[in-house]
Amino acid sequence: MTDHDRPGAAAAVRGIDPVVSLAMGVQAGPGVYALLLGAGMSRDAGVPTGWEIVADLVRRAAVARGADEELAAADPESWWARHGDGGPLGYSALLEALGDTPAARHKLLRGYFEPGGPGETDRREGLKRPGAAHRAVARLVARGWIRVVLTTNFDRLLEQALEAAGVQPQVVHGPAGLLGMTPLAHARATVVKLHGDLTDLEARNTERELEEYPAAWAGLVDQVLDEYGLIVCGWSAQWDHALVSCFERRTTRRYPVFWCAPLGPRGRAAELVARHGAVVIRGLSAQEFFPGLLARVEALEHLTEPAPTRELSVARLKRALPDPVRRIELHELVDGEAVRVVERLSDGDRYPPGEPASSAPRAYRERLERYERDCDTLLHLLSVGAFHDEGGAHTRVWVRAVQRLLNVRRYGAGERPGGEPHLYPALLALSAAGTAAVLAGRDELLGRLLLEPVLAAPGAPRPGSRRAAAEPEPAVLALRTGTVLGEGRLVNALLDEPYPPPLVQVAHSTWLRRRLRGVLAEPAADGDRVFSDAFDTFEYVTALLQADLSQAPVALGEFTLADRWDGEGRLRVATRVQARFSESWPLLRSGAFGGEIQRAHTAAAVVDVVCAQRCAEAAGQEPYR
Repeated sequence: MTDHDRPGAAAAVRGIDPVVSLAMGVQAGPGVYALLLGAGMSRDAGVPTGWEIVADLVRRAAVARGADEELAAADPESWWARHGDGGPLGYSALLEALGDTPAARHKLLRGYFEPGGPGETDRREGLKRPGAAHRAVARLVARGWIRVVLTTNFDRLLEQALEAAGVQPQVVHGPAGLLGMTPLAHARATVVKLHGDLTDLEARNTERELEEYPAAWAGLVDQVLDEYGLIVCGWSAQWDHALVSCFERRTTRRYPVFWCAPLGPRGRAAELVARHGAVVIRGLSAQEFFPGLLARVEALEHLTEPAPTRELSVARLKRALPDPVRRIELHELVDGEAVRVVERLSDGDRYPPGEPASSAPRAYRERLERYERDCDTLLHLLSVGAFHDEGGAHTRVWVRAVQRLLNVRRYGAGERPGGEPHLYPALLALSAAGTAAVLAGRDELLGRLLLEPVLAAPGAPRPGSRRAAAEPEPAVLALRTGTVLGEGRLVNALLDEPYPPPLVQVAHSTWLRRRLRGVLAEPAADGDRVFSDAFDTFEYVTALLQADLSQAPVALGEFTLADRWDGEGRLRVATRVQARFSESWPLLRSGAFGGEIQRAHTAAAVVDVVCAQRCAEAAGQEPYR
């Protein structure tokens, strides 16, 4: 790899916070910096160093032998020379002496690296699990900012954090692993375990073993020190003589070295800092340093992102949905767009409260279309997100977006222009996400969308409501189409054909379907019939919940038209939905019908009677379709 193969990295900027300088370098040159992690990275997680394990095993052996326990604790090598196998004290020799099979040796080691201990103390205290530092490093790797990690630790906390972040790293823990290794520049992530893995019998632990690396192993370290910038954290340089020698062989550097040491580097570490002109970061532990670095790099990354378009936003959403590492990015994407929409809707100059919508159909249509343009990107995010969120990991995001739109300021008394059109974006959002949930077969999500967002109702309850005056109304009641769009006269005037009085609510339904067909194009890609059936289901479930929660008339949409009835006088959508009624119906888990299937049956009986009455009243009066 040459300098021309790699993007340039910002050099260390003296005189400002070194973490800021480093963040600028990492963000400007993804993959330019490698990490060198020492025992300080895992010690906060309760994991001992390799030599600490050796010393503790010697102490335990002395206790078991009942000989020279004090010497074993004070000088493990001297105790081993007296009571061991005659050879030098080492990880391999000690383990072989204490356990004669791989299984026995693994059991001997497991307690040092995996949660356990008396009474599961480690688990209760959160020890020997990836900590904040490991998780932050994993995110830096997952986002492509870091690709190479050198570590003197042989625990597996970093690998566990990377796997949890969706990254399967290339792990090399000895010279034998260099054969067939993917070149560093071509691998997404490489972890080089300089002293071996926890079950590696060739791991290097004593000072003698750490005097010199095999030639090929030293060559790999030299390559990293030559070709990458370096971020050092948790490494004292006190015992690792071979690694120190690799540093000392480098006379020049292409990229900066940043050295994080809470109390400042000392001894050999201080010498290496001076030799390489490293930028020292003091006062931060690994648990503080890496999360802080990650936050700064992500903030800088947001600055470089292009202004979001609908297509770009939806593409970002699709990339983030299946990736657990990008959960925060997805939440910020949807929440940020919802906030932008709310800011536009709350702009009194953009939406003057005194617009004469109630007496001017053209002005009314322009107002509705302005709302649609302002929330277009958010509607597409909600429809695609609710449809593709297979595991329901982001349900709160879709629900929260509808809630934000419900929070848009309300007009004062006497200022409402024929209904409450400021809630039109919330109605569109609920209908888009709810229909997408139907298309995806996610009844529990549908119920949560209809019930969890609430509209504060400090005044008198609406006519027919069973709720107290100050009790919030769930979205399924607050966003009745007649409440939001008015009595239907204006919407009726905007459609291609007239709707007689019995079909006023059908006019609302037709209007919404026409406005949302494009928004739901991807979830309903199988055709207009699929879209129509899904919207019918959304409206019918909405009507069931309205009948369960309120004495006011339920909203009846296109699902009640003559072509939606079968030859036996049954609503097709009612047959489809009621076929799901059971104690295990997922909609009940959302809190619908108080979790009681009998209440659902009662609501269905009410809605079916009302639908039959409306059909009879409108007989012969439906517009040509």
